Amino acid sequence: MEYSILLVDDEEEIHNLLSLYLAMNKKHTFTVHSARHGEAGVELYSKLTNGGKKPDLMLMDLKMPVMNGVEATRMITDNDPAANIYLFTAYAGTEVERNALDAGAKGTICKSTDWTRTVEEIVNVLEL
Repeated sequence: MEYSILLVDDEEEIHNLLSLYLAMNKKHTFTVHSARHGEAGVELYSKLTNGGKKPDLMLMDLKMPVMNGVEATRMITDNDPAANIYLFTAYAGTEVERNALDAGAKGTICKSTDWTRTVEEIVNVLEL
């Protein structure tokens, strides 16, 4: 199966590692679109969706410059309540995570040093 993912995170290493580990998955192929902050993520989500290429999954970091993940999640879900946004963060169990879930995120995938497990979680979410 082919999936499209929009990753919104300010750390370049996260973009590189996610793409690398997703490419190792033999069951699915992934197209990863990247944005480095919430405002760029909102713009890219809109551009992809309006172009008929709505991402199957959006992974949203919480703490970023320009616009944080809570604000970006709220802006996207205000326009598209069906947006499949999952928080991609090390801040699980915090107030900022609860705020993002209240803003419309569907769940959380914790950033981990075990990237194989992270990819398994992403695939599980996509296969729901």
